[in-house]
Amino acid sequence: MNLSETVDRFAEKMPDHIALVFEDRRISYGELQRSINRMANALTKAEVGKGDCVALLMGNRPEFVIAYFAAMRLGAVAVTLNPVSTVHELSHYFAECKPKAVVCKEDQVSKIQELDRTDFIKVIISTEPVDGAVPLSEVERDFSDKFDCVDMSPDDPAVVIFTAGLLGRALGATLSHGNLESNSIMLRDQCGGTSEEHGLALIPMFHAFGASVNLLNIMAVGGTLYLVERVDFGKLMPWLQDAHVTFSGMVPMAFYGLLYHPACNALDLSSLKIAISGGAPLPMEIYEKFCDRYGIDIFHGYGLTETSPVVSWNNVHVVNKPATVGLPIPNVTFAVHDEDGKAVPVGTEGEVVVQGPNVMLGYWGRKTETQTVIRDGWIYTGDLGSIDSDGYLTLTGLKKDLIITSGFNVYCQEVEEILIRHPQVTDVALRGVPDLMRGQVIEALIVPEKGVRPEEREVIRFGRQYLSRYKCPRKVTFVKEIIRDQQGKAASWK
Repeated sequence: MNLSETVDRFAEKMPDHIALVFEDRRISYGELQRSINRMANALTKAEVGKGDCVALLMGNRPEFVIAYFAAMRLGAVAVTLNPVSTVHELSHYFAECKPKAVVCKEDQVSKIQELDRTDFIKVIISTEPVDGAVPLSEVERDFSDKFDCVDMSPDDPAVVIFTAGLLGRALGATLSHGNLESNSIMLRDQCGGTSEEHGLALIPMFHAFGASVNLLNIMAVGGTLYLVERVDFGKLMPWLQDAHVTFSGMVPMAFYGLLYHPACNALDLSSLKIAISGGAPLPMEIYEKFCDRYGIDIFHGYGLTETSPVVSWNNVHVVNKPATVGLPIPNVTFAVHDEDGKAVPVGTEGEVVVQGPNVMLGYWGRKTETQTVIRDGWIYTGDLGSIDSDGYLTLTGLKKDLIITSGFNVYCQEVEEILIRHPQVTDVALRGVPDLMRGQVIEALIVPEKGVRPEEREVIRFGRQYLSRYKCPRKVTFVKEIIRDQQGKAASWK
């Protein structure tokens, strides 16, 4: 097997059927297959082989899809990275996975060139010509569109996605061909999709949710995927209106925008049959107003990067309980355990644990960390929840020191370790402040040096030198003291 063969099935069966739509470009399954093969040949020439890593550094555009499947096709591992990552963040990711090739948008090349010790990189392929990289146009011109797909085991790694993990620091969750296929087959079967499906990739595909629920699900049925690289509702509306989208997985912030942005006032979403919300808790206010406005139900689900990502959802075949995250998907089991690792009674809060074919292989090159979170066949999620008498899961909180903002997980430790470096900061703690649009926004509690107090914007600007913008605080509050518990976590402040 090889997950990239998903494209081949429809390239052979209906080569002229449109696979991807991006701005004014329309790419058929036949064209997509040929571009994937050319990219696979280019990577092979650069000595990329089975088990090697290929870093992808771009948003939702055709080149992402091409590189994603091309890496898999030759047995390599696609490492999908957020293009807003800073040089500081990239230096960690690259040191962990040592990619032999990077496929990126042209504006990322300069960041890669700033990194130290990148002699493991054999080639950089960019979407447009730029010094230090091979332009995609050369790949399309110079390489054969024929390539024999490498046969892979379901347990062979396909994708690495860096997440602060369940341990509070950035680790590469390694998902196999079998992991990802299990999620895409589940969605294909439960959603009953056909080649007439029009999917919308509004959330990023470098994220596990965007890749599995939107990209892989639509490719699994031979549908057409509409790619959105940058969300600008004013420019997006005419294009979206003509797309007649039938399916999309989105984070609550996207539903908020479709509901409240002035450009969406006249939007008709009557073609949308299945809308899945994930990545963060869906506020009931957004759910109720969206359903009322558009006459569409939203199916709330739950997952994490380490589970490929879907664990459960209120699927179309069962009663929708929107305050819950639904029932486990086929072949997946969840439970709620106490501190001793024993199952708790119905309705009792505990830590959510999961087992099934969607659970990752482990953290890339990190055996000890893997064994910390996967124990006795269960992955311990760090999420708190309870299961009702019907088997539906309700999330109640977080055991891990985490803030979820705009669908992205931000681990407090990572941000605090950066802000404490500021010369006028002696202590720091983060907290999540409720926000209807983003779920939570980050507030930094700062203890300044005695007699000195930096400006709020200076602290934020300092953080942005090292961290992606979504990880940085939107608000800074200066306090005299942060009082910590025995584990070192902020318990209170004054």
